[in-house]
Amino acid sequence: MKLEGQPYDVFEDSRGRIMKYDINGSRFNVLFTKKGALRSGDFHPAAQFDLVLSGTIEIIQRLGKKSVSRKIKANEMIAIPKDVPHLFKSVTDSVVVEWWDGPFKAQYYKPYRDIVDKQLKK
Repeated sequence: MKLEGQPYDVFEDSRGRIMKYDINGSRFNVLFTKKGALRSGDFHPAAQFDLVLSGTIEIIQRLGKKSVSRKIKANEMIAIPKDVPHLFKSVTDSVVVEWWDGPFKAQYYKPYRDIVDKQLKK
């Protein structure tokens, strides 16, 4: 997949690549994630929107006192309300674009982030 324009930052690790874009003052991330890889483990003070461009992801959200899981496939979108902890697992190789309805800020949700960090240490 080719994107027009240059990202202002690119982050790569064993999970894949994140390309960060600023478009008219709004932040957009394009995530290329390998099958089985985990991302996020955080929450935001603004709602987050994720559109799956290819592949399938599983999102786990902390809703009340329990974790709720849902699979999102290519051409599907999810809106994550502000302050809701979430964790993504790439069921297949996937490409996802994400953005927020306010300034980007993130805070880790330790129970989910610990799962991500454990995978990164392997």
